[in-house]
Amino acid sequence: MERFDLVVIGAGAAGIAAARTAADLGARVALADRGPLGGLCVNRGCIPKKALVAAGRVHRLARESARFGTQASDVRLDWEAVQRRQREVVESQRPDAAELERQGIRVVIGTARFSDPHVVEVDGAPFGAERFVIAAGSEPVIPAVPGHELLITSDRLLFLPSFPASLTFIGGGAVAAELAGAYADFGSRVTVLARDAEILPGVDPDVARMVRKRMEARGVTFRLQTTVTRLSPDGAGVRIEFDSAGLANRMSSACVCAAAGRRFHPRSIGAARIGLDLGRLGLRTSPYLATSVPHIYAAGDAAGNRQLTPVAAHEGRVAAINALRGDVERADEAVIPQVIFTTPEVGVVGLTYADAPAHGIQAAVARHDARGASNSVATGEGDDYFKLIFDQDTARLIGAQIISPAAGELIQLCALAIRSRVPAGLVASQLGVHPSHGERLIRAFAPEPTTRRAEGPGVVESRP
Repeated sequence: MERFDLVVIGAGAAGIAAARTAADLGARVALADRGPLGGLCVNRGCIPKKALVAAGRVHRLARESARFGTQASDVRLDWEAVQRRQREVVESQRPDAAELERQGIRVVIGTARFSDPHVVEVDGAPFGAERFVIAAGSEPVIPAVPGHELLITSDRLLFLPSFPASLTFIGGGAVAAELAGAYADFGSRVTVLARDAEILPGVDPDVARMVRKRMEARGVTFRLQTTVTRLSPDGAGVRIEFDSAGLANRMSSACVCAAAGRRFHPRSIGAARIGLDLGRLGLRTSPYLATSVPHIYAAGDAAGNRQLTPVAAHEGRVAAINALRGDVERADEAVIPQVIFTTPEVGVVGLTYADAPAHGIQAAVARHDARGASNSVATGEGDDYFKLIFDQDTARLIGAQIISPAAGELIQLCALAIRSRVPAGLVASQLGVHPSHGERLIRAFAPEPTTRRAEGPGVVESRP
């Protein structure tokens, strides 16, 4: 039996970061994965998802190009070409096993399961280690509804062999919103059945409502406070029975996608066999990412924290350090920007107004609705909206939510402002590029004193 200082299970962002960190520390390390390498983000998540969203935006822009003075009389969807590009993008981003081997990492392809607390078997071959990092990712949650076998998941939806004329999502979170927008841009009739009173949990309701209204204008239908009760075959599609606002309804759709979140599946690694305790979404871990079994650590979705690729990579590095050197570093997840790649994008970071009192902060809200701004008018893109949360005592930013075609870039600037504790006035004093989205964000840091207020209705209008 081969023996190692550290065995890492899972070769996604968390697992590869853990293995590389261990190799850099001089450890003998093995990385086991069922393949292909790259995990969720590269193969079934953020990379192909963003590629599909981008392809949808191009298709819609081609259909609407006449408003820019370009006549495109025969715009048609070549779904086979879209899917071919999907595969090419994914393949270009997959980690190279040979390169990992050159970095001192033993790569083992196969399904890894614990046979005892110090041994994992990869397709039956035993590998022993003093320490382990579990980074085995997550799987989609399938609603427990009669007929659930008719559902597909987002994993499959990214690579559908044929284009669906109609598509329904069960769930109103980020994945549902992103892919609903993409398929609507391609021309599918898209419906989102959301359980809650508003879409996008984790985003303030006023911001989520604004996003939903913009998506509705682009052809997506939303049914809120809706619970699916039964699925059944309906010709070539699926019949959906659901309760919406207390009333029974039904509809049919060519394709129905479960988009109710993801969860680590402990059976995939034999967690019960070695006594690993479970949390809500993953394994129960300490701030050092140690599990209930002292020599085993977890990272990424397996650790049950924020399901984001940068978080996974950070946790992988921390888990490897702590596994090999003792608990010397905590996972730092205080300021984590997140982007939902709808059209327009939504960026979120830091505290909300409702969060602030629990942190001993008296907060104020500044809203900036940049309707009619010169950049939006010139480019034909959607208008920007900024909701910034400030500490009233220090005038420092503590949270932000942004709607913008450039939210993915702008929210990272807000994260830096929060982390570095920069006074709002210093940000506002910076000259911006005109016309640009960033210019509008800088202006949002310097509203008139009367516009910083407690949370409540009202929007601050800023001049173009």
